[in-house]
This record gives sequence, C-alpha cells and structure tokens, in this order.
Amino acid sequence: MGAVVQVNDNRHGKTALAQTSFGGFVPKGGSSNDSGVLEIIVPDAQASVRWVKHGYPSSLAKWHHHPHIEIHLIREGTGLMMAGNAVVPYEAGQVALIGSNLPHNWVSDIAPGERLRQRDVVCHVRPETIRLLMSGFPETSGFAMVLRRAGQALVLSGESARQAGSILESMEEHSLACRVSDLIRVLDVFAHASADESYTVVASGYDPAVCSGAESVVNDAIEYISSHLSGEISLDLAARQAGMSVSAFSRLFKRAAGIRFSDFVRRLRIGHACRLLTTTNQSVASIRRACGYGNASNFNRRFFEETGETPTGWRKKYIGRTR
Repeated sequence: MGAVVQVNDNRHGKTALAQTSFGGFVPKGGSSNDSGVLEIIVPDAQASVRWVKHGYPSSLAKWHHHPHIEIHLIREGTGLMMAGNAVVPYEAGQVALIGSNLPHNWVSDIAPGERLRQRDVVCHVRPETIRLLMSGFPETSGFAMVLRRAGQALVLSGESARQAGSILESMEEHSLACRVSDLIRVLDVFAHASADESYTVVASGYDPAVCSGAESVVNDAIEYISSHLSGEISLDLAARQAGMSVSAFSRLFKRAAGIRFSDFVRRLRIGHACRLLTTTNQSVASIRRACGYGNASNFNRRFFEETGETPTGWRKKYIGRTR
C-alpha cells in the first residue's frame, strides 16, 4: 500500500484519503489568481466530443487551461499531477475530470531521453453540452454534481478508475455517434463512484482566473527542474531564466502552482527515488546520488517526510506486495 495523501472532498463534508505510490502534497486553503496558458481546442463541426491521445514529453503536456471539461486517463508512468493549487502523486490507471478553465498538468518521472509513447488519453467536451444533455434527459441530472466537483479536479481510483479508463480506451475505435454514449457512460461512472474511489484535490477557495505571465514561468521552471533532478537545482538560476528577482519568482511560482519551488523539487526527486527503488536493483546510495542528494542523512529525512518510510523500508514493502 502506498503512502496516504490528504485531499479535500466537499461532497461528503469530510477529508478523503487517496492511496498513492509515494507521498504527496495538497495545499490547505488559500487561493490563487494565476492560471496556465490558455489552450485553444479547435472545434470539430461534426463532433461535440473530442478524443485524442499523446505521449510524454509532448507540446500538449504543459501547465495550461481551456474552457472545455477534460477527462484524462494516464496509461503509463508515475509522477506529479498539478491541478489548480494542488500537487499530488499519480500512477498509471489514474482517471481525472478537470473542470472548465482549471489549470492542470501531469509531470512524469522519466530518465533523460526517455519517452512515454502512450501516456495520455484525453476526452474534451464543453460544459454547455453536458447542461443541454441534462435539460433534455432528466436521467442524467446527477451529472450536475459531477460538473461542480470537476471544478476542484475530480479523481477516480480503484474499480471506478478501471471502468472509466476502459471506456476511454475503447472510444478510439468508435464512431462519433458512439463516442457520445461513451461520454455518458464515463460521466455515469463519476456520478456513481463510491466515496473511497472518488475525491477532489483542489482547495475550495482556489480562483482559476487567468493572470498573464504565470504560464511561461511555471512551464519553464518545470522543464528546468525535470532535466536537472540528478544535479544541482538553483532557485537563483530559475529566477534569472525567468527574468525575475528570486523573491518575485518564488511568489509567482507559489501562487500559480500552489507549492513552493523547493517543495516541488523535493517531491519530484523523492518520486524519482521511489521509482528507482521499486524498478531497479541499484543500491540506496546510488539512487540517492541519482536523485540529487549528496548527503545520506538529508535524503533519508526527506524521503521519510514524503512517504513515512525509510528508503530501505519502502523497497522491502514493495517487494512484499509483489510476491
């Protein structure tokens, strides 16, 4: 079992718990006026439901937002999901519903030069289309709650995620008309998912209003961090690359991404360590160095803060689960 991440869930009036492959972070309260870059989704005159797939890295995989609702399946890899002011771990099989104009991104833990060729399956539809559906078919009235929760990034896990993911996969081979029924089926899975398989991750006070300038800063910082995980990562350098002072850069990154620059670096590094511990036979010392930690005590302390385990304990627990 992975570490437990605390997430906000307003539907049930309580805090939900999400099982993940390594420790994560969800900001408590607070709000932001910064959003990602606006993505223009070119409408298809013949279809209201848009289906696409892509790999990672990709020009489509960036901190961005759009007026459409997005249903997103991750087919391979692990990493960090960014949505609004939340940063949480993800693994293959995650299905998320992202509300209109909510900034989002998935940052995969990959080696230099590595490519995940089939990471993403994405379905887009305008919220107005869903509202028209509900007005004509009262049987779909439960989708109204789904749309409201999507504004805080609604995530499925367990059997609910498997059902929704299977439908999303099958849409590739279906006609445009069949994709409409597929969309209804996916939304129905979200509407009927149990409380332990459905949770939101964005704090209720988050404001997704667009603030120009934040998108390029966040995307450039993510690229810089991801390409230097095994070496030195400098806040000063990241700020200089953005043409900003350290204090201004730090404030903007925190507002836009919902997490401090240093915390984001640590979560990516520890996530990378978790993957290496469970997918390779490298020594803990070798993994520590590959994740940018020169000091063993600091690495062990940070690893425990994120996962609640020591690196050796994490590896043993994973081996025990897979036997």
